[in-house]
Amino acid sequence: MKAAFICPLYDMKNHFDLALKLYQSKQEYKIKEDIYFIFSNETQCQKFKQLVSDVCGEQILFLVLDESLEHFKSKVTIKKFFGLKKLMNKYDYLGVIDSETRFCKTADFAKVFDGIWQSKNMFKANFSLDGFNILRTCFKTLGIYDNRKLQLGTGHYKYNIWFNEIPVYKCDTLPGFFEWLDQFDINGWGNEWLCFEYYIYAAYLIIEKDFHVIKTKYTSMGGIMEYLYNYPEDKQHKILNTLGSHWSSNPNVTNDHTYLLFHLDRNTEGYSYGIPFREKVKMYVRMYLTIFKDKLIK
Repeated sequence: MKAAFICPLYDMKNHFDLALKLYQSKQEYKIKEDIYFIFSNETQCQKFKQLVSDVCGEQILFLVLDESLEHFKSKVTIKKFFGLKKLMNKYDYLGVIDSETRFCKTADFAKVFDGIWQSKNMFKANFSLDGFNILRTCFKTLGIYDNRKLQLGTGHYKYNIWFNEIPVYKCDTLPGFFEWLDQFDINGWGNEWLCFEYYIYAAYLIIEKDFHVIKTKYTSMGGIMEYLYNYPEDKQHKILNTLGSHWSSNPNVTNDHTYLLFHLDRNTEGYSYGIPFREKVKMYVRMYLTIFKDKLIK
């Protein structure tokens, strides 16, 4: 089996600095899998190529987005799908990561990705207030919001899988996925930034391949692995071990199966997505009122 990574990249804020650290961690841990960086244009590509060459003494693998796709607003999703389509015939699995990710352990990622896929670990979900609105908007934009399998599988979009596991794509599913995706207007999902790529892929797997969301007992604003810092560190370890995730957003909370760290762009000292109790109650009320109205409309 062969695996590789895809990382969309932008010449803005500190993305190049973060991506350089990602590449340096690849060198440090002697990661043999390829990483393809995806750029918006040739100028940005040449700039980062030179940076990595000067600092690391190596040449990067890269793709440059087609000019016909540059104008879409949902640039992250567009770039990731562009990379997946270009590389799906070269590998068995593709892991899609962002620049604020780093390797923290050596691994055979083809085996890691195969284990994630076979166990369906990327479908472990937690109850999520914030994720409800994101999923609802994403699937409404696609026109599949009323799909029975999606609604049942996600508890009417109350359960969120986002970043609870490394986003893994099995390449032999991708031709069928992109054929399915072609039925939806790219001017819709390609311009709605809440149409995140892994939600769209997950929808395909649920609707067409009978995948099921694995609901856990946890509650979080978003995906719980993304917001570990909302909890005491002892509970963070329990969450990591219960979910069996292979990455962590807290460098101090890892186990033998943690191979990547993500969201390292955040100031994690005292980081929290805390919401006052009253506001949280309001969010619950809005969620269930929305669900009730959706059912009435149907």
